Amino acid sequence: MSSTTAMPADSAALRPQSNGSQSPGASAKLQPKEHGAYAILGIPMVTALVIAGPSVPGWCVVIASIAGFLAHEPLLVAAGHRGQRAKRATPAARGQLVALLGIATACGLIALFTGSNAVRLALAACALMAVSSFALGLNGQHRTLAGQMWGVVGLSIPCVPILLAGGVVPVHAFAVWSTWLIGFGATTMAVRGVIAAQKRRSKILHWSCLIAFSLLTGVLIAVGHSLAITVVPMLVMSVYLLLYPPPARHLKRVGWTLVGGTVATAAWMIVIA
Repeated sequence: MSSTTAMPADSAALRPQSNGSQSPGASAKLQPKEHGAYAILGIPMVTALVIAGPSVPGWCVVIASIAGFLAHEPLLVAAGHRGQRAKRATPAARGQLVALLGIATACGLIALFTGSNAVRLALAACALMAVSSFALGLNGQHRTLAGQMWGVVGLSIPCVPILLAGGVVPVHAFAVWSTWLIGFGATTMAVRGVIAAQKRRSKILHWSCLIAFSLLTGVLIAVGHSLAITVVPMLVMSVYLLLYPPPARHLKRVGWTLVGGTVATAAWMIVIA
């Protein structure tokens, strides 16, 4: 149900930016450009399916979330945010947008009618996140710090209704989600810190946030929330990237390093849960 594309491992933000021009008549690509968002959306959903087991509402949430995510780029193209030339050269964008939103809506409604009351409440939250994420994209705010943090929330929240649909109690479902929020919040700041290092800007904000996330994790573990310990691999990878930001020619390491930490967190979470 989430559609935002803001994400920590924003490979588009790490690459040299082009002027947005295209050759005459060239159609725009309609796939999401922010490759790290695939991991933020997909890994928590897969983890939730493994923990909770498959269910009709759960699979519908997965399909709806993927469709909503894929609809983001056609929306920007159709609305002219990728340039008027791209809009004119890609008439398929509007049709693809309608089709993807139709799939997301249909699957969301099936999940709504087949799920429990708890699932319905979680789906309502997912729908609100999707709408707000589309609005951020249309306003060009999805690459700001606030937009990326909001994107972490929107991309990871589908794991909650999936868990609830599989019979996981709400407290445990929110514990899983909060763990992902801490991890992806940390990796977001790590990637922004890498970009800041390349531009020779201060990393005080990035270190401050990462320290805060680490302290929060420690507090949660100390008070008995054992699931929080699974976020340690993501925190370690984030600290590593801030300590040793790679040069421009090695920027692909950023994404793969964070994916490795995220997969480790997912595996650990499955074992504990």
